[in-house]
Amino acid sequence: LKFVREEIEAYRLYTVVPRLLTFLQDLTNRYVRLNRDRMRGTHGQAEACTSLQTLYTVLLNITVLLAPVTPFITEMMYQNLARALPD
Repeated sequence: LKFVREEIEAYRLYTVVPRLLTFLQDLTNRYVRLNRDRMRGTHGQAEACTSLQTLYTVLLNITVLLAPVTPFITEMMYQNLARALPD
């Protein structure tokens, strides 16, 4: 997070975008695929909640980080994710 913020503040998007794309690929190819059963509740309800809360937090943070690069899609994603936030 720190790297991305520093690079965006310095207007070096050419270093940010490849790293964010790699992170998103790793998130989908590793975390989501390896934790599918856990997210479905195969290992218990508590495990499912924990894994889904972790994924939610990561998606919320990545949406905020991507906002300067892709403002319209990230705004829509944030609004949908923000519905789950407490008031």
